Amino acid sequence: MLKSSIFVSLLTVILLFTVAERSSVATAGSFDWAALVEIDQDAATETFDTPDSGTPKSTQQKRGNGFARALGAPFRALGRLFGGSKKNDQQARRMTDKDAAKFEATKIVRIKDSTIQPPVANGATQTAPPAVATPSEFAARLQNGRELLLAGNVDAAINELTTAAKANPKSAEVNNLLGIAYETKGLRDRALESFEVAVHAEENNAEHLNNLGFLLYKKGEYERATKYLKKAAKLAPKDARVWNNLALTQCERQKFDDAYQSFSKAVGEYGAHLNMANQLQSKGYAKDAIKHLEQAQAIRPNSVEALTKLVALYELTGRPTDAENSRRSLVALKTFADAKK
Repeated sequence: MLKSSIFVSLLTVILLFTVAERSSVATAGSFDWAALVEIDQDAATETFDTPDSGTPKSTQQKRGNGFARALGAPFRALGRLFGGSKKNDQQARRMTDKDAAKFEATKIVRIKDSTIQPPVANGATQTAPPAVATPSEFAARLQNGRELLLAGNVDAAINELTTAAKANPKSAEVNNLLGIAYETKGLRDRALESFEVAVHAEENNAEHLNNLGFLLYKKGEYERATKYLKKAAKLAPKDARVWNNLALTQCERQKFDDAYQSFSKAVGEYGAHLNMANQLQSKGYAKDAIKHLEQAQAIRPNSVEALTKLVALYELTGRPTDAENSRRSLVALKTFADAKK
């Protein structure tokens, strides 16, 4: 009998240590396990009352099951945090039902291609959004954009031209003006896209080809620039701007003979020599620049501009005597000019 009592006591102590150990492990987690157990205990008290001597054995057995459930409560409660509880699911549904009216009452405005479509009334059939512009509105936007661009109001011009482009995205004229506006704003990539659209829309438009070619020249794409500028020059052989831009591109490609011919068609022989001298000097070819200046002076012996540049280049290249002679010629020209006043 004494041995049985000792055995029961030891078993009780072991069970108490086991319960205490489980509690200490549970509260060591990052979550507040005690609170989670307490929440589950509240649910358990609805079924498992405080034991008394008059309680049937089946009820006491349930209490034992309740104690085991209480120990496992933290794991079930953690499951509820991630949506594993039916009770929690029901609460979520009640929230949705409660807020449904609010969500249904909120009107949604859909945005498509920067055009806001107003909400459609209940029962109404949604129609396609109206066109951005009618033909007459397109013409008005285009004209407004051109005038604003000429007036220097670039931002307003872009707004007008962008609206016109929505009605006719492939319009060569609209895209050409947009290209000019974008380049004025420093938006070079957009300008290039607009000029390319304009050229593809009208392949034989010298102005559009010239604008695209000149922008490519400014971007350093000299091969492509030459292609479009040559085509523009064929279409508009008397357009000095095209020949001038082509000559600049040819100079960057070291095609100096071709560049001189292009400059000649743009500004004549005398101007071509001066332009070539400037280009060659800027690229470090001072001696070649002198040759063009001497030819310019041969065409116009009394050219102050040519003599002034020659003085500087003669001194730069170690030709002091030639520099002094050119300087005396300049003095003589100035004296003669003063005497005629």
